[in-house]
Amino acid sequence: MTLRPLAAPAAFAAVLALLVAALPAQAASVWTATSTEKIRPAAAARAQGSAALTAARNEFESFQVVITGAATGVRATTAGLTGPASLPARLYREAIINLASPSALDGGTGPWPDALVPDVDELAGERRNAFPFDVPAGESRAIWVELHVPPDAPAGDYAGSVRVTWDGGEATVPVTLTVWPFTLPSTASLKSAFGLSWGTLNTAHGVSGDALSALRARYGQLALDHRITLSRIDDGNRDLAHFASFFGPLFDGASAATLPGAQATSVEYLGGSSGYASWASFFQSRGWDDRLFQYTCDEPPLQCAWSDIPARAASARAVSPALRTLVTTTIQQADAAGVTPAIDVLVPVVNFLDDRAGERFAGPQRAAYDAFLAGSPRREVWTYQSCMSHGCGGTVDMGSPSDSDRYFTGWPSYMIDASAVRNRAMEWISFNHRVTGELYYETTMAYSHDPWANQWDFSGNGDGTLFYPGTPAKVGGTTQIPVASIRLKMIREGMEDYEYLKLLTDLGDGALAREISAALFPHPYDAEVSPADLLAARERIARRIVELGGGTPGSPGSGTGGGSVGGGGGLQAGVVAANGCGSGAGGLLALLGLVGALRRRRR
Repeated sequence: MTLRPLAAPAAFAAVLALLVAALPAQAASVWTATSTEKIRPAAAARAQGSAALTAARNEFESFQVVITGAATGVRATTAGLTGPASLPARLYREAIINLASPSALDGGTGPWPDALVPDVDELAGERRNAFPFDVPAGESRAIWVELHVPPDAPAGDYAGSVRVTWDGGEATVPVTLTVWPFTLPSTASLKSAFGLSWGTLNTAHGVSGDALSALRARYGQLALDHRITLSRIDDGNRDLAHFASFFGPLFDGASAATLPGAQATSVEYLGGSSGYASWASFFQSRGWDDRLFQYTCDEPPLQCAWSDIPARAASARAVSPALRTLVTTTIQQADAAGVTPAIDVLVPVVNFLDDRAGERFAGPQRAAYDAFLAGSPRREVWTYQSCMSHGCGGTVDMGSPSDSDRYFTGWPSYMIDASAVRNRAMEWISFNHRVTGELYYETTMAYSHDPWANQWDFSGNGDGTLFYPGTPAKVGGTTQIPVASIRLKMIREGMEDYEYLKLLTDLGDGALAREISAALFPHPYDAEVSPADLLAARERIARRIVELGGGTPGSPGSGTGGGSVGGGGGLQAGVVAANGCGSGAGGLLALLGLVGALRRRRR
């Protein structure tokens, strides 16, 4: 018997390559997820292939289409939804940022989705470079799909799809939306004052002069469409006629925001010690004076002495009694320092509204502010979150955490490596504690370095940064724009949740609104709940609003829509099994049901 010699290594490799090439291409999977979760690259494919959403009129609603690879040249298109009217949709690519350190014990390192690069942006209407993109083998990448229901859209059922293609394959994701017969206001009921300080846009976008002012106005417009106000309007030009020209539309409700008539709810006085009279007269003549405030002191005694507060307040009130004063402190601390009469807006950190057991402000503290509020109709209580939501210095010992590491967990947080639910929880907690506004110190903190690569500031990933600089070099197009983060989307979701709770209260069932909200978020440090529970709570609120006749009288489509309704923003399960030979959707399983510096905030 004669044995044949083994093939030469090169020949063997060539034969093996031919055999591998002859095998069927590995199928990419296309599936869906709710907006209130973060799809990281290691996420495994799921049996969810269709989206079933609900929304009020004048509400945004989103979901995610996820591709688990390998897939190259991925693109997505949609014609929007049709039904009683046509509803367009926007598409975004979820950009990945790599985090070197965790923000907190409940944070994490590695790749996280955050920036949302638009296909066609909502500000200049320009095509950007969201598509195409590649998905490595065994990894997942997500596309953000966003709908806005116009305030005059008829209630009822709408349907459409998102088509995803890649080299050698494609899949179609069915989408349904039920529009509730009630309408959310364009101007947020929960006031806000989010910072955007001088110098950050100049650095990241390389603009100045009127180009900077126009860009600053675009940031303000995108903020309004996320139901927040960028209150620190500082473009280096303090001329009030210039202010009115570039920023007046944000206060008059005349900007090009998608939310029709949306108005900024606050503006910080920046006129210096000699400008009170001119600012007061200017804002009063335009009907904006109710939104003007003096940031009297930030976290005394860290940023100013307690004794500074009465004098600063008096300088403003002597010229304009209507100009409100704002101090970030607690009523207990203000009373102890004897400065409470000088303050119109008290802003305690959210931790001090209801702290953990054993801490000074343990237990609900909101009732302690009732006497303060009763003293003047001008007075309000706001709140804010700070580094106390994730830890105010150093790094976390993940292997052997300290008591301090454990304290800084579970709070509402705007960090990249906090869950989407915790990004969304702040406004529920604001409702629970009967505050009327939210403060946040900055939205472009990381612009001093490259925010696309690194957002580590003040021991947190994304502390003080909610936007990304959308330069043409980075996102394509020709116009400089702000790019929203997933966290900014979650803040908007929280603001819309607040509108649901407020509307139910206004319709006479505040007891149910408080019961549902308190059960979902019993304490600020218990903000880590499941997306399914949050969406179920929203649906329960929405159904009760409809029962109470919450549709706007005389508005189009005020009747209820027929058909089965999914949970607010929820998804129904199915499958899009996509193959690599261009045959379209591989099959749809039956729907399975509802699834369900800058100012620092120190401890």
